[in-house]
Amino acid sequence: MSWQEVAKKSDVEEGEALQVCVSGEPIAIYNVGGTFFATHDVCTHAHAHLSDGYIDGDCVECPLHGGVFRISTGEAVSGPVQKPLRVFPIKVEGESILIDG
Repeated sequence: MSWQEVAKKSDVEEGEALQVCVSGEPIAIYNVGGTFFATHDVCTHAHAHLSDGYIDGDCVECPLHGGVFRISTGEAVSGPVQKPLRVFPIKVEGESILIDG
């Protein structure tokens, strides 16, 4: 595994998302109730950044067409999305958020 620091915990407020770039790939970091998750940042339905979407609990709604994904698993929850999001291993060490990129 090749863990790399992508953000600090204080960079991602609870109920918010932050876009980071790992190896040229846009990734969204989410803070859901103090637990951090990482998914690919581009909706699988149409090109829109999920880090700009609406977060409701453990789900993120795409800002373009309203498709909903489960943040923790990447599962497509409601249309028009059908394909799941890629999720990334993430860990927190102290104040640092790391992704296995």
